[in-house]
Amino acid sequence: MKVREARFRRVLDRGGQPFAEIEVFTDHPRDPQMLAYFKRGSNGNYPLVRLIANDADYETDWFENNLHSAFEDVLKPMFSTPDHIGAHDRDDFIGQILAYPGIAEALDRNI
Repeated sequence: MKVREARFRRVLDRGGQPFAEIEVFTDHPRDPQMLAYFKRGSNGNYPLVRLIANDADYETDWFENNLHSAFEDVLKPMFSTPDHIGAHDRDDFIGQILAYPGIAEALDRNI
């Protein structure tokens, strides 16, 4: 899965810990637009903790109601494989997001 664009959106506080929300546009056929949530790791890295896909149909759900099941955490299903290729794919995906211009700097500044 290739990252076409990434945008820092905001910082969220969950249980007293800040998380960065990054909007990610990909070439994935089913989930081309996702929200990636990062936290600051213990060694200064940025682990990806959630990856949310939105399955809402904007023709019928144009008001972007986040109270229904259209929003789904796809981190584990997308990057879990029995042969450990999923971990490599996840690390590559995270690297693409962090390498996108301005993203690493926004994380450094905000979380």
